[in-house]
Amino acid sequence: MLEVAALIFAPAVGGALAHHLWSTRAPRVQHAGMAVGQIPVARRGRRLMAVRIEGRR
Repeated sequence: MLEVAALIFAPAVGGALAHHLWSTRAPRVQHAGMAVGQIPVARRGRRLMAVRIEGRR
């Protein structure tokens, strides 16, 4: 009896999970709104500079 119930409800649970994952996914970016050659704000940060440590050898 339990096997029959599992065979009936397993596809429904899997479908509900697939629907939930699909409906809550992040939307794809259609257009970034940037011109050719522009640098995204997230990547525009300053590069790390090398630090010279004096007196260490």
